[in-house]
Amino acid sequence: MKRLATRALCGLIIAAVLGACTGAESVAAPPGTSAAASASVAKPSVVAVVTHYYRAIVGREYRQAFGYLAPGATGPDGRKLTLRSFLRLANMLDGLGGPVTRFSVGVYRSEVVMTITRVRYGPYHAHLRVVRISRGWAIASVDRI
Repeated sequence: MKRLATRALCGLIIAAVLGACTGAESVAAPPGTSAAASASVAKPSVVAVVTHYYRAIVGREYRQAFGYLAPGATGPDGRKLTLRSFLRLANMLDGLGGPVTRFSVGVYRSEVVMTITRVRYGPYHAHLRVVRISRGWAIASVDRI
């Protein structure tokens, strides 16, 4: 029963996220090129930060991925993400949809939209809000991992 409720919640989130994606203008950069481009810059770009974040997710290095979140970053429910809640969310989504196998980045005016593929879900979108911090950029909120 709990698994069914979780899947229903995930389905609602997917529907809301997909609805928010229509009509946006993309300034996308492929994951391989963004890391190389950011290597020569002292402060990583938004694309570099979210690319490194999702590379850690693909590698199931969730503690490393958590390091890309800003202090006070929020999750899908709007609550502050702690390492513990982030790990719980990541493992729950891996259990339901399988691990993330690939991703692509789309940068829009107010957010970053990731297209992510999981073994059992196929492709879906995650929205990340980023904020400028002293060392460059950090992820302030995520609606999916």
